[in-house]
Amino acid sequence: MIKVKKLKYRFESTSFEFNFDLNSTDIVGVLGKSGSGKSTLFNLLAGFLSPNDGSVFLNGKEITFLKPPQRNISILFQDHNNFNHLSIFENIILGIDPEMEQTQSNFKIVKNIMKKVSLNIDLQKKVSDLSGGEQQRVSIARALLNDPKLILADEPTGNLDPETSEEIMRLLIAVSQEKKAAIIMATHDMHIVKLFPNRTLLVENGNVTEQ
Repeated sequence: MIKVKKLKYRFESTSFEFNFDLNSTDIVGVLGKSGSGKSTLFNLLAGFLSPNDGSVFLNGKEITFLKPPQRNISILFQDHNNFNHLSIFENIILGIDPEMEQTQSNFKIVKNIMKKVSLNIDLQKKVSDLSGGEQQRVSIARALLNDPKLILADEPTGNLDPETSEEIMRLLIAVSQEKKAAIIMATHDMHIVKLFPNRTLLVENGNVTEQ
């Protein structure tokens, strides 16, 4: 369960306030014009911004002022947020091991998570050599390593063709449901919005309403 209660943030003359509850397996599409507050909401949930007031609870635990690594939240970006000069193995294991040690244990972890995201490629291949869909699978694999209870997906299919976008969304939803992790997804792709979220939130003028 994710509970956002009177979460307020003020920046210069602009103020935001967010209120909503999510179930642990909700797939939520977040819509809104540029500047409406979507990015502010994501940054508050991720811990990159500190609110002026209000609270965020994740599975009964208050996380409002915890640092990002302490929140049990993973983030997916439109540009994959991979390191092109690193291998698939290094990009994935980075999610739990900053030293990227090539131990037998780490290789086993990476191979297991790659199976879950249907990525059957040489672990030592550079991420820069992969297609857009393959790169997003690497990002999903890394995001799932710490067993998140909430996945924030910021335009996760923005750079992908429609067929690949559907594949990535079905994969992301399947593994998130297996791990009982909710997804909050910001997107402008109405085809994806119609197909996948079971709830849709509209962010408008710093407030959230359910559609």
